[in-house]
Amino acid sequence: MNIENRGGILATLGLYFAWLVTSVGVIIDALYIREAVVAILTTVNAVHSQNFTRSGGIGIDLTFAYSMTFYDELILIILFIAAIAFVIAIEYYFRKGRPKGLLLKRIGIVVGIEVAIIVVSIIVSQIV
Repeated sequence: MNIENRGGILATLGLYFAWLVTSVGVIIDALYIREAVVAILTTVNAVHSQNFTRSGGIGIDLTFAYSMTFYDELILIILFIAAIAFVIAIEYYFRKGRPKGLLLKRIGIVVGIEVAIIVVSIIVSQIV
């Protein structure tokens, strides 16, 4: 019996169900990270607007506003590219752990990291 077949069809279905759930978690993580980044950019924009007004500027500093929009869009693109890479890496991580009997442990590690990312993102959003 090949070691790759250990666990049968139920283990394979469990692996891919866990991968699907953690993949959704990666997308949620990316959105929470973006929310934290938007909170930081908003705070930076507010501080800059105050400084711009104090230095004699009138209205909105359009150059700075456009640069904040650029940074927001750039971070969004980077987050989604990273999310795709993490979804692929998680599938590989789960698939290689299944024959060794480490699937449940690896699922727990990935879910724990995803929850930690959400908690840190919420804390950052609330602090800023």
